[in-house]
Amino acid sequence: MPPGDNTPDGTPAEILAGCCDRIGAYPDWMIRLADANAEPLRRLGLIQLRPGWMSGQPAARTLLEDALRPMDVLFFHSDNRVSGLLIPGQFTHGAVYIGTEAQLRAAGLWHLPALDPWRDSIAAGNTYLESVDGGVRLIGGDVVLDTDAVVALRPRGVDRAAVLRRGLARMGVPFDMRFDAGDPSALFCAELIALMFPAADLPRTPVVTRETILIDGIVAGALTGDLPFDLIGYVEATPGGGARALSGHDLARTIAAQWARRPTQR
Repeated sequence: MPPGDNTPDGTPAEILAGCCDRIGAYPDWMIRLADANAEPLRRLGLIQLRPGWMSGQPAARTLLEDALRPMDVLFFHSDNRVSGLLIPGQFTHGAVYIGTEAQLRAAGLWHLPALDPWRDSIAAGNTYLESVDGGVRLIGGDVVLDTDAVVALRPRGVDRAAVLRRGLARMGVPFDMRFDAGDPSALFCAELIALMFPAADLPRTPVVTRETILIDGIVAGALTGDLPFDLIGYVEATPGGGARALSGHDLARTIAAQWARRPTQR
């Protein structure tokens, strides 16, 4: 345990008890102010401060992507982007791995009519589905993995064809700067994932006049067994050019430590 680390130890459920279920340091007045200044905040959030540490770790990226299967879900820790510093929690963005042409063929999914407009894009390497500024899109790993740390989860007991159809049906839907999980006319990243996996019933968090979805709550639910996702792996890259894979126990402590540093506002 690092010096000064007061994070409780135990099982992931014990470590994560009481965390990831509220906005924390962001009081209602601040959220209302953010709503009123959505456009300036949007432009600010687009700023990238440096390359993600994962960008300098091709071997770690290869190991990660070799482990992925169609419809796996990934979440990213991105201190290299202003957006990653503004959003509460360890993980601030998410995407669904659609899979390569070969993987989709092997899974019996390549023939789906929903893929008709997107086969060329997927064959060209755009294998991740995400919602970002500009809307829902397919993008390649060079962009989505330009980050500092990645956790990958695998859904249990899902119809992958149905998941894929639901995701592709949202292509081009605009980004939701209000992070309102109740308004499907615009989607933020976790809201897109919630729509793709409706049976998972991702946890909602009240925020002023709406509900949102905190990504750390999804990862925490997978670690505690409360959500139907299994941990594939968690990889952290470091400024010195290294990378390490951490256990679910270590990941739980990392998330808990992030939330322990945030003062509570109720």
